[in-house]
Amino acid sequence: MSRRVAGLVMAGGMARRMGGGDKPLLRLGDATCLQRIVDRLCPCCVAMAVSANGDPARFAACGLPVLPDAIAGVGPLAGVLAGLEWAAGQGCDVLVTVPGDTPFIPHDLVPRLLPAPSFAASGGQRHSLVAAWPVGSRALLARQLDGVTPETRRELTRVRTLADALGARGVDFAVPPGGPDPFMNINTPADYAVARRHAGD
Repeated sequence: MSRRVAGLVMAGGMARRMGGGDKPLLRLGDATCLQRIVDRLCPCCVAMAVSANGDPARFAACGLPVLPDAIAGVGPLAGVLAGLEWAAGQGCDVLVTVPGDTPFIPHDLVPRLLPAPSFAASGGQRHSLVAAWPVGSRALLARQLDGVTPETRRELTRVRTLADALGARGVDFAVPPGGPDPFMNINTPADYAVARRHAGD
C-alpha cells in the first residue's frame, strides 16, 4: 500500500550546552544541519515542515512552513502533535520526525521506517524521535498530553511513552566503520567539532 509521508525537522531544542542558538542552523561544509536533513528527507516526502517556536523568519532560507508547538511546556511531543495535525491537513498518513541536530541521517531512512509506527536504533541505542508516526495517532497523543500533571509529567512527556503505547518497532541502522553514527546529534562544541570533521570541514 502506498503511503503519503510528511517530514518534520524538530528544531525546538534550547541548545544550552552549545551556549544557545539554533543547532539546526550550524554549518557543516557548504550547508546547515537543517539543509542536510531536508535534502535527505525530501525525495521520500510529499510535504516538509520545521517544528520550532519563536520567530519563524530565522528558518526562512529553507522555504518550509514553521510549526509552533501545539501545547506549551511539554517538550518535543508538543511539536510531534503539531506535526501530526499539519500532516493530516496535507492528506498524509505518516509523519517522519528527525531532530534538527542529526546531520548524518541515512538516505534510506524513510523507506526503512515504513510501515509506521517505528523508531530508529543504532549502536545499541534507541532514537525515539527519529521515528515514523501514523497520522491517526494524533488523538492518542493529545489524550496523553492532556493527562500531564506534576506527578505524571516525567512519564507522559517522554517520546518513548508514545512509541511504546503505539507498539512501535525498532529499526536498526549500522554504524559505518570510522563513523559517524547515522544519528549522531550535536549537543556540545566538541560534538560540533567531530561533526565538522566527518563533513570534511
